[in-house]
This record gives sequence, structure tokens and C-alpha cells, in this order.
Amino acid sequence: MKCTRCLNDSSVRNISFDSEGVCNFCRGYERIADKLNDRQTLYKLFESKIERVRGKHRYDAALGFSGGKDSAYVLSQLTKRYGLNVKAFTMDNGFLSPRAKENIDRLVKSFGVDHEYVTFDPNMMKRVYHYSMSKLLVPCIACSYIGYAAQIGYASRVDAGLCIHGRSPEQMLRSYPLDVFSQFVDMGLEESDERDFGKAYMKLLDVVKEKVDADIYKDIRSVAFDGVDTSDLREFVPYFLYHPYDEGEIVRWLKENTVWTPPKDYNHFDCEVHNAAKYIYQRAEGRPHRLPEISVLVRSGCLTREEGEALLKQEIIRQKPKDELKKLCSFAGVSQTLLFAKAEIYNKVIKP
Repeated sequence: MKCTRCLNDSSVRNISFDSEGVCNFCRGYERIADKLNDRQTLYKLFESKIERVRGKHRYDAALGFSGGKDSAYVLSQLTKRYGLNVKAFTMDNGFLSPRAKENIDRLVKSFGVDHEYVTFDPNMMKRVYHYSMSKLLVPCIACSYIGYAAQIGYASRVDAGLCIHGRSPEQMLRSYPLDVFSQFVDMGLEESDERDFGKAYMKLLDVVKEKVDADIYKDIRSVAFDGVDTSDLREFVPYFLYHPYDEGEIVRWLKENTVWTPPKDYNHFDCEVHNAAKYIYQRAEGRPHRLPEISVLVRSGCLTREEGEALLKQEIIRQKPKDELKKLCSFAGVSQTLLFAKAEIYNKVIKP
């Protein structure tokens, strides 16, 4: 079955359809669409969040910085447009590409901001990746859960007023309102005053707790809260929740105004195993990983259904990325043979 409004079909996890054939993700989007389209109010809301903390901490904001187009653009806007004192940090999960590191080092020097690479215990990362791939067949969940958890506590550790990230709208809203990130969207659409961030983040981790086993949850929680005063947690702010997102314009602006020098294929060039992750997902779900993201673009009116279908066809990986798969599976301690056998079973038997 396919949604009558977007491109989502029954292969999307946790999907359901109402009597009109509209999926639950489209209905969830409807509830916040007016707020998302009220650009004037969103600008004011973002400005109120940064003015609430400006000059009151060692840094006004901490920014998760991968060296990709989105985080590079956000860094430029925070420093040049808003005049914030920013601490940039890069989550190095072991798969950060040399090209990304070159861009990161060049950009932070150009913008004159403090920066650090954040690394994790390799054994912990292996456990989380092994679980994510062998149990959930989605290696990117390991990155997202650990990445979000680390950012929750990072701003407090370095004394930054906010923690800001540069996820695109389609990434933020791909599984709204059911995934973990939905909590950040809802928080971002509210005023910051009177918000108990510690309580909000514990609620978010409760959602994670329902999705993983106890040992993995313990790892994720330790990344978020170890060494942090939970009564002094800072707000996690999605930059592109408040600002328009135009990929072509972002890339053009960066090339003309910064020292950003990406490869020809600039999407996710920061991750050395990104294509492997997409391929695993494609084998399990029987379609490209970006279907829910492209559906966001369709339901929000950025693409027609026909344009979305054409874009989806371009996302199909037709050749097995052997080297990337070998590197990812070796790190996670997962047999490719067993992994793809599980993917086949999921695709043919378990998947709705």
C-alpha cells in the first residue's frame, strides 16, 4: 500500500494508513505544518533562543560539525550573520573521511572558531554497531543514538549556552512524530523559558530505552550524562527548523564565500561507509533508504509526486559497495553472509 499524499509505502517501519489512505507521518506533519510555514514567527523564536544565552557562557553555542554542506553553512551563519561565539565539535565514530577532516580543519581556521574532535570508547562503539546492524539491520541508528546522546551533554561540558545542529528538514521530519528526533522538533517549536531540559532529555531517552536492549541503553545514557549536572543541561536547537533550506543555494553560497572544497558527490562525503549503510537498508527494506526523506519533500510541497519518484530512482544502489561493507562489518563484528540472510528474511517474511 502507498500513501495517497506522499510516497511512503508499507515498507516504511511503523507506518499506518487511515481510511483515506493517508499515512500517519503525513497526519503528524499536518499537526505542525502551520508552525513550520510561519517563517516570521520561526525567525523570532530562533532569535529569542540565542538572545536568551548570548554572552552568559564561555560559548554562546556549540555546533555539531561534520564538514558537510549543512553544518558548514550553519557555522558560517552563526558566526557571520548572528555574531555568536561558537565552539565547533566533530563526532568521530571511526569512519570520518580524510576529505571531511581536511574541510573541517580548513573551515574552523577560516572562521576562527575553537574546535575539537570527540572520540568514543572503541569497544562501546563496536557493541552499539553490532547491535544496530545485527538486530535492527540499520547501522545508522548507532551513529544517530550515540551522536544525539553525546550532544545532549556536550554543551554543558564546554559551557555553551545552546547546542545547535544542521540537520535538514527532511532528515528531521522523516519519521515525525514517532522517532526519537521528534522530541527535538517539538521542543524547538516552543519557547525556551521555563523548560526543564533535564526532564525533557530523560523523556527522550525513555523512547530510546524502548528500542534497544538494557546494555546498549546503558551505553547511550552514559554518553549523554556521565560527568554532567542534569540540572544544567542546555537546549538542543535545530537551525533549519527556523530557516529556509535550499540545498542548491547552500552549496553555491559555500563555494563562493568559504574555503569549503567538497568532492563532486558532496552528499555524506564525510562518512567512509555511508554507501554500505544505504545498501544494507536497501536489501532489508527493498527500496532506497531515503524514501521517508523524499516523502517529506513531497508532503511539504517542495517536490511533486512525479519529481519525488524520479529522485527516488536515482537513490537506488545498483552495485554492491564491497570495500565499504567489508570495513563496516569488520568493525562491528558482523558476518556479511548472516547479515544479508537476516535482511532477506526481513524483506520477504517480516516486513509488512
